[in-house]
Amino acid sequence: MSAPTRHTPRGLGRRDDSGSASVELVLLAPVMIVVLVLVVIAGRQVSAALITQDAASSAARAASLQRDAVSARAQAWGTADRELADRGVACASFSTLVDTPRFEAGGFVSVEVECTVTVIDLGGLGGQRTLHATASSPIDPYRGRTP
Repeated sequence: MSAPTRHTPRGLGRRDDSGSASVELVLLAPVMIVVLVLVVIAGRQVSAALITQDAASSAARAASLQRDAVSARAQAWGTADRELADRGVACASFSTLVDTPRFEAGGFVSVEVECTVTVIDLGGLGGQRTLHATASSPIDPYRGRTP
């Protein structure tokens, strides 16, 4: 003998899943695109900050290799400007402050770079952001000594 079977009307008790993946995709795709755009914007802004720090480090090193404070200031400004331009950071306003009170053998030179960028250049929606970076470099303690 076989067990009696129950007869349920079609569609009652079972769910039809056809088309649910399409609906999920339509709902999640815009969210994923927004998240991806925000990650790209954040990455570009972090990259610009790191490039500004590299420019300050290069400028401090270039300044520390000069023989006097006047040429150190000029060299630091030129090096920072070239570094930012070469790496694709377009500054709307750019300044370099070179601190040289201990510009002597065994001293150090400090450079502060300030670059104001348009946020839209970094992938943002507008406005401006000022990037600051500071770096120091030692001056050779044996500079000027003859053997």
